Amino acid sequence: MAWLTVVRSRSMEPTLRAGTWWLTRSFGRRAVRRGDVVVADSAELGRRIVKRVVGLPGERLVLTDGRITVDGRPLDEPYARPSVFRGTFRVPPDHYLLLGDDRDASDDARSWQQPYLPREALVGRLVGRRLPAGT
Repeated sequence: MAWLTVVRSRSMEPTLRAGTWWLTRSFGRRAVRRGDVVVADSAELGRRIVKRVVGLPGERLVLTDGRITVDGRPLDEPYARPSVFRGTFRVPPDHYLLLGDDRDASDDARSWQQPYLPREALVGRLVGRRLPAGT
């Protein structure tokens, strides 16, 4: 199944601009991968959000000096703006850690009471931009 998702905040800049529409496909049985830009139902925020999957089940992530390490290995994130935030996360089984690409402007796992989202909360993956009519 596919649908259009509008990006409602600047938290995913520079990758996604606020107000743009994106083709989104349901995950179905497809695996969630690190780097996927996903649409998720956030029970804590009471709405759908668009964020990037950074942490996978069972991983330990350390955020420091604008960089992330996953299980001790540096994570290459050419899409992300660095952040001053520091923290450590251990992702539980069947859960994911989601962050915005504009780290210091994003309301994401780093500030949520429940930083990890269960697999069933991830409803789709952004796959392509909807172009305005006439282009």
